[in-house]
Amino acid sequence: MTTDRISHSGIITKITDNEIEIKILSKSACGTCHVKSACNIAEMQEKNILVPKPKDKNYTVGQAVNVSMTIHQGNKAVIYAYLIPAIIVIAMIFILNAFSIKEGLNALISVGCLIPYYFILYLLRNKLKGKFEYDIE
Repeated sequence: MTTDRISHSGIITKITDNEIEIKILSKSACGTCHVKSACNIAEMQEKNILVPKPKDKNYTVGQAVNVSMTIHQGNKAVIYAYLIPAIIVIAMIFILNAFSIKEGLNALISVGCLIPYYFILYLLRNKLKGKFEYDIE
């Protein structure tokens, strides 16, 4: 395993002709903390991801595998999911504040501006899917 990749262990749950569905356990940074039982912030959740099926290898349902993507792809995903929405909300707060919009309405409009952003991401999901590909190790 190289250091320029982000890797998660998972279990194959479904195999089709073109794709393999893998269940991974996504852990927050504090997921391995020794005091996580006393903290409500610790977060773990199962996620199912689809990976293109390699032609040269055979896999079976229930098999444990490692799934990885490049750090560059991971950083790009963070930008789309967190950084751009944060910039949109902050920019809208300042713009609406300049027009003396009440704070409550300002907050609602600013957060509401994320609806078109995420709708556009939804419309572009097939194009973006090609940019974020997982590999089975």
